[in-house]
Amino acid sequence: MKTKLKQLNNRIFHSNTIFTQLVVFTIIVSLVPILLLSTLLFQKLSSMVTRDLVNSHSQLVVQYMSNVEDKLYQYRNSLNQIANNTIVLNTLMDTASDSNPYLKGNTVSTEVAKTLRLESHKELRNCMIYSDMANNKIYGSKVAMTDGAKSEIWYLNHKAPKEEYFIYSAVDGKSDLLSLIQNIVYINTKTFKRQYIGFIKLDIIMQKLFEPASDSGQLKYPYDIILLDKEDNIIYSSNKNYENILSDLSFEQLQKNDINYYKDAMVNSDTIDDYGLKFIFLFNNSQLNEKRAEMQKTILPVIFIIILIIIITAFIFTRGFTERVAKLVHKIKVAETGDLTITEVIEGNDEITILDKQFNQMLIKLNDLIHKNYIQQLEKKETEFRNLQLQINPHFLYNTLEIISSIAAVKQAFVICELCEKLGDIFRYSLGKNYGEYVTVMQELQHTQNYVYIQKTRFGNKFEVFYNVEPELEDNMILRFILQPIVENAITHGLSRITGKGTLEILISSENGMLVIKIEDDGIGMSPDKVETLNQYINGSGKGKEDKKQSIGIRNVNQRIKLACGNEYGITIESAQCQGSSVIIRLPMVKKGGE
Repeated sequence: MKTKLKQLNNRIFHSNTIFTQLVVFTIIVSLVPILLLSTLLFQKLSSMVTRDLVNSHSQLVVQYMSNVEDKLYQYRNSLNQIANNTIVLNTLMDTASDSNPYLKGNTVSTEVAKTLRLESHKELRNCMIYSDMANNKIYGSKVAMTDGAKSEIWYLNHKAPKEEYFIYSAVDGKSDLLSLIQNIVYINTKTFKRQYIGFIKLDIIMQKLFEPASDSGQLKYPYDIILLDKEDNIIYSSNKNYENILSDLSFEQLQKNDINYYKDAMVNSDTIDDYGLKFIFLFNNSQLNEKRAEMQKTILPVIFIIILIIIITAFIFTRGFTERVAKLVHKIKVAETGDLTITEVIEGNDEITILDKQFNQMLIKLNDLIHKNYIQQLEKKETEFRNLQLQINPHFLYNTLEIISSIAAVKQAFVICELCEKLGDIFRYSLGKNYGEYVTVMQELQHTQNYVYIQKTRFGNKFEVFYNVEPELEDNMILRFILQPIVENAITHGLSRITGKGTLEILISSENGMLVIKIEDDGIGMSPDKVETLNQYINGSGKGKEDKKQSIGIRNVNQRIKLACGNEYGITIESAQCQGSSVIIRLPMVKKGGE
C-alpha cells in the first residue's frame, strides 16, 4: 500500500517539469490558506452578525417580558387595592336586614370599575368579587355570592380561591383566560382578628395579553411566541407552524444553549417564575440570511483578485527560478560526458548559487582524485603484500617454539617445554584459525588456564587459582577473550602486590536466566571512590589517566559484551580496601548449536 501511494505521488507531482511543479505547488499552497482564512473570516463575520442579531433579539425579549410583567404587576396591585377598599369591605360586611343586595352590588361594582378601568385595557375580560358572607346577600355586575360560583367549571377544576392564578377556556370556547385570584380579608380594628369574606377573580384574555407587538405600520409580528404552562403544555401560540418545537428541543435545552435554531427561526426563551409561565420566542432567519449574502458578495470578489495576483506572481517568479536550475542541470550533463572543466558560474546568493559552487568544487576534487588513483592502487598492492607477510610470521613463530621445546627436552628442561607448549596454544587461540568470535566456556577456560600457568611460573607460585563451574554450563557459548584480560588485571594489580600467597577463584553459574562469571581475588583491593571511578570508566564515562592505563583491557571487554549482547549485559566491579576485588560478568545463556 505504501509503495502504491509513493508511485501515485511520483506520477502526480513529479512527472512534469520543475516549472510546472512549482507553479502548481505555489498555487495549491497559496489557495489552501486563502480559502481556509476566507472560510474562517466568513464564519467569524457570520458569527458576529449572528451575535448582533441574538443581542437584538435578547433586547426585544427583555422588553416584551418587562411589559408583560409590568401589566401583571399592575393587575395584581389593582386587585390588592380592591381587596383593601374600605367601601368594598364595609359593603360586603353590611348585615343590615333592610339593605338592598342589588344596591350594595351596584356600589361594589362601581368601585371595581373605577379601580380597574376595564374599558381602557383591551386584554381584560371581566372582574368579579365573590362574597362568602351568607347572611349578607349581594348581587351586581361585578359582584356575586360564592355559592353561585361553586357550580362553575373553573371553580371545580382549580379549587378556587386556593390558587393565586389559573388558566382556563372561556364558556364560548373562543379564548383562553388567565385568571388572577385575590382573597378578601377583613381585619377587625378593635380585636385585630382576620376574617375571610370572599375573593376577587380577574380574567385576562391571553391572546391579547401575550400577543407580540407588531412592527410600526405593519401587521406582521417581528417574532412569534409560544407560551407554556408548568407542565410544558402549550397554552398560547402566535404561529401554529412552530407548535411542534418541543418534540425536537426541550425547554431545558433552549435555556441551556446561547443560540438555538428551529426550522427557519432563531429561538430564545424566558420564564415568569411567579406564574410558572414559559415563553419561547422565534425570530425569522431572513434577516440573518440577507446579511450573510451581503458578506459573500463583498468577500468573494476580493478573494478572486488575490488568487489572480498569486497566480501571476507565481508564474513570473517560477520562470526565473527554473531558468537558473536549467543552467545547473546543463552543467551536470556536461560533467556526465567526462568533461570536468568548469564553464559558466551561476550568479546570486541563494541555494542554487551555493549548490553551483559546491558542484564546481566537487568537479575540482574529482579531477584530483582521478589523478591520485594510480597512487592509491600502488598503496593497495603494498597493503596486500604486508597482509601476506602477517600470514607467514605465525608459522615461523610456531616452528621456532617447537625448536626451543625440542632443545629443552634434550637438556631435560621440562619446564621450558611446558611453557613453549602453553605459549603455542595461546598463539593458536589468539590467531583464531580454528575458532570463531564465540567459543564454549571450556575453550575460554582452557585458554585462561594456559595463561595462568605462564603467570604462576613467572611469579613463583605466589598465588593459587581455583575453578568452580557448573557442569551443565560447560558447552554454553561466550565471546572469545573475555576472561584472560580480567584475570591478567587481577594478578598484575591485585595479587602481585600482597606480601603473602594469594588466591584467585573463577566461578561460573546461572542466575535469573543469565550466565554469570565471577573472578574474585584476595589482593590489595580498592577504595570505594576508586571502584566508582573504575566502573564509570569501563562504561565509557571515566577519563582518569590511571584508570585508562590499568583497566583498558576490562573496558574493551565490557564494550564488546554490550555491543554483541546488549546494554543489559556487561561487567560490574566490586572491591574493598585490603579485602580483594570481584569482577562480575553477566552474559546471555546461549547453548552450543543455537539451542
